[in-house]
Amino acid sequence: MIEEFLNESDESWKELKLKRGDFISRSGEVEQYLYYVQSGALRAYNLIEEKEHTVRFAYRGSIITSLSSFFSGKKGDLFIEAIRNSIVLRCHKTALESFITKDKHRLLAYTSMLEELVVACIERENDLLTQDPKIRLERVLTRSPQLFQEIPHKYIAAYLRMSPETLSRLLNS
Repeated sequence: MIEEFLNESDESWKELKLKRGDFISRSGEVEQYLYYVQSGALRAYNLIEEKEHTVRFAYRGSIITSLSSFFSGKKGDLFIEAIRNSIVLRCHKTALESFITKDKHRLLAYTSMLEELVVACIERENDLLTQDPKIRLERVLTRSPQLFQEIPHKYIAAYLRMSPETLSRLLNS
């Protein structure tokens, strides 16, 4: 569905080439862009008491942004970092709003995309509430099997709140 936006509105989307370790968003900034990942991989994380807490990943074909900041216009609390060399397209919030309000079909597609993001956030909340590491892993494997091809295991382990060794053991069992 985001591909529809890209095909119909190429001038609104600007390409960014990112090296591993580059940031597209930092805590304390107001998020102005929606990002579409053409290649590579990114992660979104919070920094709480000097500890990183990974909350989301994005890879080929997915979108990412500091959602609460993007919608509220307030400073966000997420860092979004490239964990591989990546190519992303970004669209400024005002350009996106202008584009989607010109056509009912676009607005419906955008609403559908937002619904998918909300469902993903709810699923993540459920993952965090699940105490058993094996069940957390099974939930993510079922929901996002491609994740394990796109994201290094050390980041997946952090996302699942377990050590890389525990993840490896569970994957091999």
